[in-house]
Amino acid sequence: MSLVFDSTTLLTLRHLLDTGIIDTFHGVVSTGKEAHIFCALDKKGKPVAVKIYKIATSNFKHMYRYLAGDPRFEDISNDLRGVIFAWASRESRNLQRAYEAGAPVPRPIRHEKNVLVMEFLGEGETPYPRMKDAPPKNPDKAFKALIDAMKLIYQKAKLVHGDLSEYNVLMAPGPVIIDFSLGTDTRNPMADELLMHDIGAIVKYFRKLGVKTPEPLELFDKITKD
Repeated sequence: MSLVFDSTTLLTLRHLLDTGIIDTFHGVVSTGKEAHIFCALDKKGKPVAVKIYKIATSNFKHMYRYLAGDPRFEDISNDLRGVIFAWASRESRNLQRAYEAGAPVPRPIRHEKNVLVMEFLGEGETPYPRMKDAPPKNPDKAFKALIDAMKLIYQKAKLVHGDLSEYNVLMAPGPVIIDFSLGTDTRNPMADELLMHDIGAIVKYFRKLGVKTPEPLELFDKITKD
């Protein structure tokens, strides 16, 4: 955990505590190569999710490559802290745009440096399961809901998730899309390629569940065209 709670992160968390965004810091919800997610409580005792991007061990060259193609971050400097702070900022901005578009995503609450505070999705302090661990009881309905969400995110929020799969969907109990750190503006030259990647992953998963899905190119047209 020392690689997560470096001095910069501790100061940022202290500020979030002082300003009342979070009141009590609780345990780990999930861990990853680039970020850990924790459960905290706000001043009203309501759970919130706190995502901390690790400054010490994140692959900032990989992050920079994906940020550079996003027209919102064309002028980003190629240094460790700048890239990681921009990466967290991008996820926050992506969530805000998707949430305002009415897509099923966590509501962002506050972003500061490498820390993102957002809505906690779960029962009490227990998060809802990922779709990979809890396949939908009605796969056809869940598939349609995800395609509709992808269309809403593309057409109204002008975003592509870029890393969508059963690993980045919570069953809450309907599907909720999470982890927008790779999400990019539809103006990105890589946007169509990333969208096809998302479609392919979702189609592959639901076909395993017996859903008779359209072909990926047909879904691409459905998502991108009115």
